[in-house]
Amino acid sequence: VEETHGSFSGSIDGQPLGRLDIIARNGIVHSVEQMQRPDSLVFSPQKVLVGLNATAFVRLFKDAGLGDYIDGTRPDRKLTILAPTNHAMDEAFGYDLDDGDDVVLSAKERVQRSPRDRQREWALYHIIEGQYSIEDLAQTPLVRTRLAGEWTDGRPQVVKAQVDQAHRALGSHVSFNGADNILLEPEVIGNTTIYLLSSPMSTPPRLVNALIQNLDLSLFVAAMGASNTVDEIQSEAGVTVLAPVVNAFASLGLVWSYLSLPGDLDARADLSRLIKAHVLTRPVYSDEIPMHTDSSADMLVVKALNGNKVGLYRTPRGMFAFVDQSEQPPFMRRSARSSTSSRLASVLDSSSLKISEPDMLLQTGVAHVLESGLILPLNVEITSAKLLRGMRAHIFADLLERFNLTYVLEDPRGEARTARSSDGDDENEDPHTVAGYSLLVPSDKSWRENPAYRELMRRDHEDISADDSDNPWRNATTSDISHYLGRLVRLHVIPVIDSSPREASEGKRLPTKQLALADRTTYPTLLDDVTLRAHEFATDRFSLQLEGAPFYQTPGGVPFVSVATVVRSGIARSGAVFELDSLLRLPPVSSSGPGGWKRVAWNAAVWLTGIGMGSGLLGVSGYWVRQWWTRADYQSL
Repeated sequence: VEETHGSFSGSIDGQPLGRLDIIARNGIVHSVEQMQRPDSLVFSPQKVLVGLNATAFVRLFKDAGLGDYIDGTRPDRKLTILAPTNHAMDEAFGYDLDDGDDVVLSAKERVQRSPRDRQREWALYHIIEGQYSIEDLAQTPLVRTRLAGEWTDGRPQVVKAQVDQAHRALGSHVSFNGADNILLEPEVIGNTTIYLLSSPMSTPPRLVNALIQNLDLSLFVAAMGASNTVDEIQSEAGVTVLAPVVNAFASLGLVWSYLSLPGDLDARADLSRLIKAHVLTRPVYSDEIPMHTDSSADMLVVKALNGNKVGLYRTPRGMFAFVDQSEQPPFMRRSARSSTSSRLASVLDSSSLKISEPDMLLQTGVAHVLESGLILPLNVEITSAKLLRGMRAHIFADLLERFNLTYVLEDPRGEARTARSSDGDDENEDPHTVAGYSLLVPSDKSWRENPAYRELMRRDHEDISADDSDNPWRNATTSDISHYLGRLVRLHVIPVIDSSPREASEGKRLPTKQLALADRTTYPTLLDDVTLRAHEFATDRFSLQLEGAPFYQTPGGVPFVSVATVVRSGIARSGAVFELDSLLRLPPVSSSGPGGWKRVAWNAAVWLTGIGMGSGLLGVSGYWVRQWWTRADYQSL
């Protein structure tokens, strides 16, 4: 203690004295500016948690055999602890940590979880490996916990941290899986950082429980149930699920009508393959997806349960899943000429599916929601025959078989290739060959309303008592009826011409753009010299009508209209199927002459004949007038 000009100042063990000589009854008190901490007093995470009123959390850790994480016996280990308050624990579930899911389906067996196991899992999920400040969480929002088990294939579970960027300096604007931190600043004790939560965090739910919380994924959940793949996928350890939304299934059109057929074994098998194509065999979180740059265009390629491969990458526009429908995707091919820029351009196309909602945490991994579209793997063989089953077009399928037109349901490229190879005609191959057939399919109801078809069915079933006496085909021969219906069916088949090299297109699906209808485009049919024209009367709404057919059969006669509207459509491997709201009408006999250059010659012949007949009639009339005029000066004798 020193005296300077009548005032005293001093220190005790290096701590400066504050107020001096506070007189009490039994002595004198001197205050110090800082409390002296004895060397024997050492704070541990457990003591700090008790001081933060998280005693229930401490007791649970000790009951679960995890006391060494908080008792300070391993000060060299860097951890971040997320501790709910006592009040939060009581409000949430008391001390009962039953999450309603006693059985976890592992990849090998069913493991019965005891209450102690559930406590241990829950506690480990609140311990983050590494020490994270608020700045660290803002840069790395996905943090790995100490919870890792058989259902994640040994990989750690993840917690999503969210930092309010506007108030990132305050710890109270940090949340973990939606649970808010209530401390202004996290408590730091050596190598351990503690955040105090307003509510506990539940361990990630099972796949179905997570997906049903998003109504946009309800059809994906229903598809898993219909394909009997729920148990298999939920029991798969360590997965990434790419979840399509409802609109993705609806956009399939007739393909989804086929895949959702009840009781159809082929449809169920194809739907199972489609669902498994969206389940990758390892968990991939958004912070593991590589970024495309000018110097690197690599992507993370992961195999799916179906056997197909999916490439994951990100750009400034977002995260994408690349799905190539060829047998050998570009990320599996190697070319000495391919550059980074060309490879980058090859993936930023329609084959990429954008991820709209990443990192939906699951018990067995993670799920990413696809913004639109889905994966249709190569081993899901969608044929025109399957699409006809999907729209229940039984009559059209029967008529194809009746008139020996079932070849339009098959891929002509493989068979034609085999035939040419055996004949040695590869060198003389026509560059514009038929690569498939698109079908314009009216409903069964439309066919039953056709008089010719009704009469044919009456004769096939020998239903003499059928009351259809006013049918105009009642007195026609069966040969005439069959001829008419055969031409009508051919009118509803469009051959698809493929001008690409056969080696490039063989074994692949035809491009969707090649099969889709285009506005004001003319399409040939199997009916000789008869073509159809498509009209887009609204966005993606088309009608089809005969090309070049007169609106009236005769001047002043009955109007002739042959037009139908496309209701639904579906893309098959070698063609498309368009469902029509009505039958197209055959062109009238007066306008069913030849087409193309023959039509030009035909029109020229008609015009020349008409001019000749008119000239002859004019000459005869002139001759008669001349004779009458010259005889006007004569008198009869």
